[in-house]
Amino acid sequence: MNKILEVNNLTFAYDKNLILDNISFEINEGDFAGIVGPNGSGKSTLIKLILGLLKPVKGTIKLLGKDINSFNEWSKIGYISQKAASFNTSFPATVEETIAANLYPQIGLFKRIKKEDMKKVHDVLKVVGMEDYSKQLIGNLSGGQQQKVFIARTLVSSPKIMFLDEPTVGIDNKSQENFYELIYKLNTSMNISIVMISHDIGVMTEKANKVLCMGNKKLIMHTNPSNTKITEILSEIYGDKMHLLLHHH
Repeated sequence: MNKILEVNNLTFAYDKNLILDNISFEINEGDFAGIVGPNGSGKSTLIKLILGLLKPVKGTIKLLGKDINSFNEWSKIGYISQKAASFNTSFPATVEETIAANLYPQIGLFKRIKKEDMKKVHDVLKVVGMEDYSKQLIGNLSGGQQQKVFIARTLVSSPKIMFLDEPTVGIDNKSQENFYELIYKLNTSMNISIVMISHDIGVMTEKANKVLCMGNKKLIMHTNPSNTKITEILSEIYGDKMHLLLHHH
């Protein structure tokens, strides 16, 4: 099985404050990996390190087999943040334009969008169930709808792996359910590897084939997340707040 992400002996500190201490793990093609852990355990920092936005104190990161320092195939890497909670609702772009903008790195900034490019845009809108909203201003959509558009925007460049940093923040429960189902579909039907930070431990143990538990500057990976062992380890990390994190359908 192809390794899509390799993290080896990674250590990171802000000034002298140690955040991650010598962590290692691998993500294979087709994996759905959930990252869970308390606030301040370094989850978002880990994603930023993987995306090359921060530099580690020591350790190596490989994406698609290439060292992060020389990696240049960024169109194959998708990233979805907590945009729905903070998106500028007055942004004057349609859904169609927002998605097409992610094609410019491939076609050139001042080139016209061709018919086949627009077909890609509408194809990904169908995948996320938003084809009827293509001409609407993105600022007029709900948080859940906006996140679907951001997923479509990522999909249009045919990514191999998607990183999601608590993507359901600020979205209502029903939209969250739909969102998780959509991500699961991208993973199982389109073979896109998923790495998702979430506080929704119940969903992660249900959907993911790997769960990365972070806490106390360390990372423990489980390849059988439905196993009750994960609940025990998370209970140790979260303490008596564990019951608040289990997701009920």
